[in-house]
Amino acid sequence: MNAPLRLWAFAFLVTTLMAGALLVAAVHPAPAPVVPRDPAKLAAVDAELLLNRIREGDLVAIKGDVDAARGLWDAARKKGAGYWPIHEAVGDSFARHRLDEEADREYETAARLAGVQLQQVPVGLLVKRSDALIRLNRPEPALRLLIECAEPDRLAGAMARILDKSPGLMEIIKANADGRDPRLWRIVAVLSKDPAERANALGRFSRAVAPWNGPVARQAIEELRKVRRLEEAILVCRDWAKAAPRELAAYESWGEILIEMGRPDEARLAFTTMVDVRPGDAEAHRRLGASLRKLDLFAEAMQQLEEAAKLVPEDPLSMQEMILVLVAQGNLEAATARYRTLTSRSWESRFGNVTAAFKSRLAEECARLNESERRTKGVEAARRSRKFCADLGIAEAGIFDLKVIMKWDAESDVDLDVAEPGGEVINHGNARSKLGGIYHFDNTRGRGPEHYTLPLAPKGTYSVGAHLHGSTRSEVEIEVILFEDTPRERRIRDRFVLDKATTHRRALEFTVP
Repeated sequence: MNAPLRLWAFAFLVTTLMAGALLVAAVHPAPAPVVPRDPAKLAAVDAELLLNRIREGDLVAIKGDVDAARGLWDAARKKGAGYWPIHEAVGDSFARHRLDEEADREYETAARLAGVQLQQVPVGLLVKRSDALIRLNRPEPALRLLIECAEPDRLAGAMARILDKSPGLMEIIKANADGRDPRLWRIVAVLSKDPAERANALGRFSRAVAPWNGPVARQAIEELRKVRRLEEAILVCRDWAKAAPRELAAYESWGEILIEMGRPDEARLAFTTMVDVRPGDAEAHRRLGASLRKLDLFAEAMQQLEEAAKLVPEDPLSMQEMILVLVAQGNLEAATARYRTLTSRSWESRFGNVTAAFKSRLAEECARLNESERRTKGVEAARRSRKFCADLGIAEAGIFDLKVIMKWDAESDVDLDVAEPGGEVINHGNARSKLGGIYHFDNTRGRGPEHYTLPLAPKGTYSVGAHLHGSTRSEVEIEVILFEDTPRERRIRDRFVLDKATTHRRALEFTVP
């Protein structure tokens, strides 16, 4: 083909393509750019007429004639072009009938116009467009729209739905949390399946968004400690203390982490800051004393607790902490004397049952001492702390000739019954026997435990059973421990069911020779 012919062919091809493009544009014209118009200048009657036309289209679409409905919607759109509420309303109609491409187009137009008119885009409009994009299987732009709303607390549920189906998009959340909106770290903390990532996100949220929020800081510290991110946990403590300098828990947590890291001198410094920020405050001295106990600084701990008791003598908590220090120190004689003083005093009613509330803490400290002495001094030495608990009537940690423990599996009221060799029955109605047996606590709200203890068990036959108040089926487990931690130790167990048909059961019978 010669040159003039090739030139003619090329010109013909270009002309043909241009003509085709013009024909397509004539049949399916592209939407003309919409010029913003002030909704305030749209007369109320005109707005109502447009909305009526849109509603009319909805009714027509419900009857199945979507093409006719689209004609009504398009007419309303043209008449209300430039008014963002009209474009939003048309988008709503398209969305209701799952015409999501058209809905997205209208929402996008409405958002652009509202941005000009209002200087911001209504959050509800962006959420609607996000929903349309989700239905169009376009989760990434949907998620970015929700992030753009800058209301992560309100929209967390919508974001969660997207991330549930497209977990890979979590990286977008993290990138925006790091560089744009740190509140998004809370979403990462809630939705991430990786414990370390979850803890790190919660820590970053605490530090950047709400360092003064004690519950959030505590949760972040706890999660970071679980995954051994101790340096990050210290940063949370530092920012918490900086934002709320009088919050004692910040310094307590800080010091405890430093103990975990093997840095006792720094831990002591963190703990002692409590009395620096709240001088003359009894609570600060008391909590410092309790913290110094964890460092085995017993003399300093007692000094702080004595100061707290001097400042607020009517508060039993300082005396309780002194008893715990003495137990940790192994000075059980002094601890017994303090305990007798604690239980003999009449404390103000606002402190509740001082003895009952303290027993579980004392039992925990005795258990720690017992474990330490068992490990370093042997079984016989370890019995000392358990005998101390027994003398104070602490059933869980004490050691007795006879201990009976009852538990059950339902939220019901099951009562323990023990018949001693002389025939006396010990239960919730008769809590102390002539032989010295004690029914420690009547647990009326389910699952137990209930305890019976006898420091010195005389020879004879004993029987143990239970009875049920009410009719809630309960599977009961009873354990009898004879001469615990001695060569004569013996354990007897039984399991049975109490229900409407069997409300009483005499379960075990045994003899002390």
